[in-house]
Amino acid sequence: MFDNIIFIGGIHGVGKSTICQHICRELNLEYLSASELLKWEDINDDAKNKKVRDIPFTQNRLIAGLSNTIQEGHYYLLDGHYCLLNEKAEVEKVSIDIFMQINPKALGLILGDIREIKSRLDLRDNKNYDFGLLEQLQNSELDYAKELSVALKVPLYIEESNDAMNLYNHLSKIHE
Repeated sequence: MFDNIIFIGGIHGVGKSTICQHICRELNLEYLSASELLKWEDINDDAKNKKVRDIPFTQNRLIAGLSNTIQEGHYYLLDGHYCLLNEKAEVEKVSIDIFMQINPKALGLILGDIREIKSRLDLRDNKNYDFGLLEQLQNSELDYAKELSVALKVPLYIEESNDAMNLYNHLSKIHE
């Protein structure tokens, strides 16, 4: 179990990585990407594929990646997801057990305009994403992040991707 991670979630294409990397530079936190830690490119033939064949397997890889990376005395911002698309393109929650193992000091959620996210993903991945599915995924992330905040007894900071200054302010107080 860790005690030095802040978890930031949001759907693909919302801008998590950009926001997290900026906050990390400003607050002297170390940036971690769940996709990089679980080595998504090694377990998926198409790295742009958002469907996860075996969510428990990938999340166990995430915990193993964290165990091999996290160091005492360092503080981390982990960019990941509260919910994922399973192989049938259905929204599925990441197990609460995974979040209990991560043991985040706080949770953050980046929300965005689905039209903008869809446009960004369509261009980035050269695929046509379903607007309704992206909207369902974002709503599910929001509901589950709230549920996890209560269950884990940690604060949840919800911010719009076009105005993440509040998230920075909240996290700066936690990291003091």
